[in-house]
Amino acid sequence: MPSVPPTAHRVLPDVLLLLIAIMWGGSYLAAQDLAAASSAAAVMCIRFLPSAAILLCINFARPAVRLRDSTLPGILLGILRTATIALETIGVTLTSATNAGLIIAVSILFTPILESLHAKRRLSASLVASVLLALLGIALLVGGNGFSGINPGDGLMLAAAATRALLGVAEARFTVGRKTDVLGLTTVEIAFGAVIFTVWGSNSLMEHLPGFSVANWLTVVYLCLGRTIFAFLGQLWATKHTSASRAGMLLGTEPGWALFAGVLLAGDKIGTLGYVGALVLLVATWWGARAEQSWREGAPAINKDRARATARAGGN
Repeated sequence: MPSVPPTAHRVLPDVLLLLIAIMWGGSYLAAQDLAAASSAAAVMCIRFLPSAAILLCINFARPAVRLRDSTLPGILLGILRTATIALETIGVTLTSATNAGLIIAVSILFTPILESLHAKRRLSASLVASVLLALLGIALLVGGNGFSGINPGDGLMLAAAATRALLGVAEARFTVGRKTDVLGLTTVEIAFGAVIFTVWGSNSLMEHLPGFSVANWLTVVYLCLGRTIFAFLGQLWATKHTSASRAGMLLGTEPGWALFAGVLLAGDKIGTLGYVGALVLLVATWWGARAEQSWREGAPAINKDRARATARAGGN
């Protein structure tokens, strides 16, 4: 049977991943406003707790609940997801937004490296070059106003980039080529995060909740339904139909979208270098998607050649 999926099946995951990257990038301003009205811990708590409750209700309404099969992988993904969000949340309070946006983008370099180690395949020169070009684009885009001195927050953001890359590879490991219950897996993952962040931020949330404005509550709805439920479900589904490297490349555009949101909504200035970086990033993303597709589709031929070589060696 044909091994190459229809064009639509290749395009839709890319579109969805870009949409998620845009949504994630645009959520920083909303999250900052909500954190200003409460605290970072409270934001994580009110984002994950309602999301987990909604997904649990949806799962229990299904004819056949299969959360048992998703428990172990969901917890493993939940650990990586929770660690990433916690590191990002704390790290961004200890460094500049420019540093944070640039350093977290390093995850797009970590992801293909980790995936190649897992698959025991060397990355193609084109894929490596496209990733490096994307990093250059993000550096120009996010660092247009200058990269400030190294501080402890930078180390936390670098750790977040590593856990985000591990998360992408783990998601591919649990979904690609498998009959994965994406809804069940996402539910367990978010429920795990809800437990951790409730313990961490419930006291702060209860203290600030009475003072929330209508705008704050609209932000909560956006963070729960869009930034968490839709984004996490979409990321798992898209990764299942592509690969960790491709997903990492597309999601790695998040800092650029965050900066665009700042320019459009907060009046931030990125200058000429910023716009050059945006163009470089778009070119790198297009090139990287094509290079990754070629690298991934070349795996069956490589494995077949290896099998033939092994057979010849055995015959001798």
